[in-house]
Amino acid sequence: MKVVIYIRVSTKMQATEDKYSLRAQKTELLNYAKQKKWTVVDIKKDIDSGGKFEKKGLEELMDMADEGKMDAVLVLDQTRLSRLDGLQWEMLKAVLKDNNIKLAEPGTMVDLNDEVQEFMSDLQNWFARRGRKDTVKTLMRGKRQMMREGKFWGKVPFEYLYDKDTGTASLKEEYAWTIPTIDELFLKKQAGYVTISNKLNKIKYQPNGKPWNETLVYRRLISKSFHGIAEKSFATGETIVIPDFFPKLRTEETYKAIQEEILRRHNQYHPHWNPTGKLHFLRRTKMICGECGRIIGLEQHGSLAEGEPKFYLKHGRKRKISDQSVCDITINTVRCDHNIIQAIKEILTDESLAKKYIGFENNDDELKMLRKKKSKMDNSLLMINQKIDRLMDLYLDGTFDKSKLDSKKKNLENESVIYSNQKSELEIKIDLIKKNQWNYDLIYHYFEIAENFDTDLTSLERAQMIGTLFPTATVYYDKIILHGQLPIGTTLDIKVKVDEPKRRYKYTMKY
Repeated sequence: MKVVIYIRVSTKMQATEDKYSLRAQKTELLNYAKQKKWTVVDIKKDIDSGGKFEKKGLEELMDMADEGKMDAVLVLDQTRLSRLDGLQWEMLKAVLKDNNIKLAEPGTMVDLNDEVQEFMSDLQNWFARRGRKDTVKTLMRGKRQMMREGKFWGKVPFEYLYDKDTGTASLKEEYAWTIPTIDELFLKKQAGYVTISNKLNKIKYQPNGKPWNETLVYRRLISKSFHGIAEKSFATGETIVIPDFFPKLRTEETYKAIQEEILRRHNQYHPHWNPTGKLHFLRRTKMICGECGRIIGLEQHGSLAEGEPKFYLKHGRKRKISDQSVCDITINTVRCDHNIIQAIKEILTDESLAKKYIGFENNDDELKMLRKKKSKMDNSLLMINQKIDRLMDLYLDGTFDKSKLDSKKKNLENESVIYSNQKSELEIKIDLIKKNQWNYDLIYHYFEIAENFDTDLTSLERAQMIGTLFPTATVYYDKIILHGQLPIGTTLDIKVKVDEPKRRYKYTMKY
C-alpha cells in the first residue's frame, strides 16, 4: 500500500523539543510503515495550528490525493491531521473520500466511506476541536494572570528590548530618536502620516530593513507604550494595564495632545489632508457644504519645492442632492482668502465697516426677527417630540421592527438637540439685545486677538487662531459663512464673498 506520512506541530519550539516533535513523529511513522511493508511515497509536514485549513503541507497532501498518488494518509493520531471546524473538516474528508484514501494511525485504519467509521472519525475531530478551544482558553487565562502580576505578554515595539528572565523592558538606544521625531513633526510641524514616514526613511529604516509607512507612524502616535504603559485588551472584555513598564519616550501630556490633534484632523479635514509645506489659515476650521451638508475638505496641490502651493475647498467626490443636481463645489482659496483677511481687518477698524459683515443692531426690527425665529424653533421641537411619541405607539402596536424604530428615534433626538442648542443661542442673543449689550464693543473684544494676524504670526499660529475664532464654517458657491462661538454662549456669523473664478480664454491659430 502506498502511503503519505503527514506530521505536524503547532509551534517552532515543539518542532524540536516536544515529545511530539517532527523528528519523533517521523521516526515512529517510518518504523510503523516498514513493519506493515507499506511504501512511503512522501512525507509532508506543517508547523502551524491544527485548526487552520490553509497550510502548505496539508494543501500539498490534498493535491497528491487528487492526483491518485496514495492509498492512505499515515498520521500519529488524527489530531495531527485535523482540529478543523465542521465545514473545513467536511472539505478535507471530501478529498479523501472521493479518492478512496484511508486514514491510518499506528494500530488503526479508518475507511471514511464506511458510515460507522466516518462517524467515529467525526467524533474524534469534534473532541479535538473542543480540546483545542479548552487549551486556548487555558493559555489566555495564563496570559491574563501574567499581566495582572505585572509581567508583560506579547510583542514589544522595536524601540524596546524585553528580557523574559527579568520581565523588564529597556530602551533600544539606536531607535530612541523615533518617537520624539514623530511627535515634533506631527504637533509642531503639523505634518501628515505620509510626510512623517518619508522623513523617517531619510534618517533610518526599521530594524527589519523595511521602510516606514503611514500605518506604522499612526500606530506610534496612538500607542500608550511610549509614555510607559503596557496595556492589553482580551476577548473577555477585560483590559489589563501595567503602569510605568516601558522607559518613557514622551510625556502623558504630549500623548493627550496627540490624541486631541488626531481627533481634530479626522473630524475636520479631508482624508487627502497631507500638508507638504505651508499651512492654510482655514486648516483648523471644520467646513460644511451649504448645498448638500457634506464635509468640505481643504486640499493642497503642489509643494513648496514646486513653488507656492495652491489650496482648494472641495468635496472628495461628486454626489447628487435632493433635486437630482450634482454638488461639486471646488473653490480655489485665492478667491476668498483676501476677503476673509479684509473682513477681520475692517471689523477691527470701526463699527460702520463691521456692519458690512455682522448685524448687531439693537432695534425693534432685529428683536422681532429673532423672536420669530425662536417661535419657529419652538414649533419644530414640538413636532419632533410628537413624532417621537408616535414612534412609541407604533412600537407598542408591533407594526414595525424595533431596530428601525430605534434608529428613527435616535435621528429625531439628534435633530431635537440641534434645534434646542440653536434656540438657546437665540434666547441669549435676544436677552443681550434687550439689555443693549449686543454691540460693537462685544464684537471687537472677540476679534481683538486677531489684530495683525496675517503679518505677525507663522502659518501654524494663523491656522490655530482662525480655528479658535471660527471652529466651523458653511461653504456655498458664492460665499462662506464663518461661525464664531462667543464666550457668552451664542454664535457670531460673518458672511464673506467668494469671488468669481477668472475666465480662461483659448486662442486658436488661423492659417
